[in-house]
Amino acid sequence: MNGVCVRWRGWIDLERLDGVGCLEYDEETAQIEDAVLRDQIERYNQRLRDFEEKQRAYCGQQERGADVELDSRKKAEVTTGHGHGH
Repeated sequence: MNGVCVRWRGWIDLERLDGVGCLEYDEETAQIEDAVLRDQIERYNQRLRDFEEKQRAYCGQQERGADVELDSRKKAEVTTGHGHGH
C-alpha cells in the first residue's frame, strides 16, 4: 500500500487476533499528497532550469573567451609577420 492514501475501517479482537475490516481510499488525503508531490516536482524542475541556464551562460563565456584569445593571436601573427609561411 506504499504511496496510496487509505483508511482502515473495521474491528480486531486482540485476544483471538480475529476481526473484520477493509481499506478505503482516502480522497481528501490523496489530493493533499498529490498537491505536495506536484509542488516538489515543480521546485525540482525550476532548479534544473536554473542550473541549465547557468551552464549555458558559463559555456557561452568560455566560448567568447576562446574567440577573443584566438583573435588576439591572429592579430599578433599579422603584426609580427609570423604565420604567413615566410
